[in-house]
Amino acid sequence: MKNQYNNIKNKAASLPNETGVYLMKDSKGNIIYIGKASNLRKRVSSYFQITKQDPKVRIIVNNMKDIEFIITDSEIEALILESSLIKKHKPKYNIRLKDDKKYPYIAVTLNEEFPRIILTRKLLNNGSRYLGPYTEVNAAKRLVTLVNNTFQLKTCKKNLPLKKTERPCLNYQIKNCSGICQGSISQEEYRTNIDNAIKFLNGDTESLITDLHRLMKEYSAQFAYEKAAQIRDMIFNINKTAQKQKVYAPIGQDQDYIGISIQRDEAVILLFEFRKGALIGRKISIFENTEYYNPEEVIKTFVIDYYKREKPPKKIITQHKIDDKPVIENYLLKYSRQKVKISTPLTQNDIGIMNMIQKNLDIIIAERRSYQQLKDKKKGLYEIKKILHLKKIPEILECFDISNIQGQHATGSMVRFKNGIPDKNGYKRYRIKGYNSPNDPGMIHEVVGRRLQHLINKDHEIPDLIIVDGGRSQLNRAYEAAKALDLDIMIISIAKQFEEIYTDFQNEPIRLRKDSPALKIIQNIRDEAHRFAIQYHKKLRSKQLKKSELDEISQIGYHKKNLLLNYFKSVEKIRNSSKEELEKIPGIGNKTANEIYNFFHNN
Repeated sequence: MKNQYNNIKNKAASLPNETGVYLMKDSKGNIIYIGKASNLRKRVSSYFQITKQDPKVRIIVNNMKDIEFIITDSEIEALILESSLIKKHKPKYNIRLKDDKKYPYIAVTLNEEFPRIILTRKLLNNGSRYLGPYTEVNAAKRLVTLVNNTFQLKTCKKNLPLKKTERPCLNYQIKNCSGICQGSISQEEYRTNIDNAIKFLNGDTESLITDLHRLMKEYSAQFAYEKAAQIRDMIFNINKTAQKQKVYAPIGQDQDYIGISIQRDEAVILLFEFRKGALIGRKISIFENTEYYNPEEVIKTFVIDYYKREKPPKKIITQHKIDDKPVIENYLLKYSRQKVKISTPLTQNDIGIMNMIQKNLDIIIAERRSYQQLKDKKKGLYEIKKILHLKKIPEILECFDISNIQGQHATGSMVRFKNGIPDKNGYKRYRIKGYNSPNDPGMIHEVVGRRLQHLINKDHEIPDLIIVDGGRSQLNRAYEAAKALDLDIMIISIAKQFEEIYTDFQNEPIRLRKDSPALKIIQNIRDEAHRFAIQYHKKLRSKQLKKSELDEISQIGYHKKNLLLNYFKSVEKIRNSSKEELEKIPGIGNKTANEIYNFFHNN
């Protein structure tokens, strides 16, 4: 139970930092709660902060077994989508009304001298304009507050003008109201704000922004800079919170949008369903063996299969043009008994929705890739347990490698993997102390012994498996180091030439298949140890290059010093070289060779 809770908590922590809608499901896959968030990761993760949990949150968390989400491009999109999904799925723990007649509407009280925008459940034939219904009360409330604050509309019921003893309300003082009661703007200007708010609610933000820019210029030309500044702030807020609503298709239409992403031999199809113009959900289908198929073919296969089981809408928009479109349309007509039109995105609205589908597909693909990698690692660790006859699946693996050139600057590296994943905080580097000449097995003995002694002294966890780079000799010396400390630990070595694995329990090396998950983990940690060792070795060599006896030769700069040391490997060998040997090095030449030779032999 605790593991399941932690899995959900970890999934919440891995959600994207994007605006969108999240859907919480129970053990049977039923949606139990739908919410919206400006940041999905922060919002959903907050459900697991025990100190902040109220009774409702505790109930949801206790019953939640899975989380899904849909990315949107703005909070308004998320708000509208949240309402649509709640109406569709009727989740157990969302606020729900029993029938459509009680769903709230947004009313613009045009019958009043100074209209207000309010939330209401009553439809009155009094000249007011109604938008909705909205299927979730809190979502509608947030929308009303946003509109009133953005356009600085009157929200109080006070009769205007105010009496001499009356003072403006708090909204005016905090600049959430334009102050029509104070005469700060005229009735005509206030009506313009109402008209603009209606455009905003209808999603007509492009023409709204154009009108506001024109109005701002008019105020500036009249030297009414304070009013121009108010319009400027209004434009900023609209651009920030009210982008074009791509979660709505053309009004009233039923249509599906189909996007695709192919990753090697797997294709992911994502379908967004719009009903009566509103996005009500998404469906994911996975196709395998698609490595040699183009997107058009996969989409066509999906359309034929899916709409045999599901009634298609009148319009289907696909990311890619499909072949045999007239044939498929007739095929759909046969099953649905209604004419169905298939097309690629034609309008800006279509393109916007398809872009949103692609954004969701990118997240889905990343999740699937991460899941597959984790699955492969678990399979690989289990295979390691099996072939090495371990008592349990190895959780902690440590790998050692040696890097040296003719014994110079010899270094050792140790990398640590936990559950098949690099634990870089556990990486260690060693400067070899006991050897001045090449002896990889002896150096392995030294660094393994130093590492294990350190773990014992600090009472740290001993790894489940040690891997050393090399063959039987390196393996034997590593075992000597462990036995000297009276440790019973599994150690293996891997020889790079044939990728053979040596153990102490059989004479013949183990050869695994090239596609073996166990071999991939062992190769991965071996390559990481090698990279880490080489990196340290280069750093030491670079330090040596910066300070050398060669620095005293006037004709030798950094570049030539580097050429000499790379060729001879040590200053001592340069000292003992003849002029002829020095001249053979590309980039040195006769004059420099004479300078070097004379420096070492005339001093």
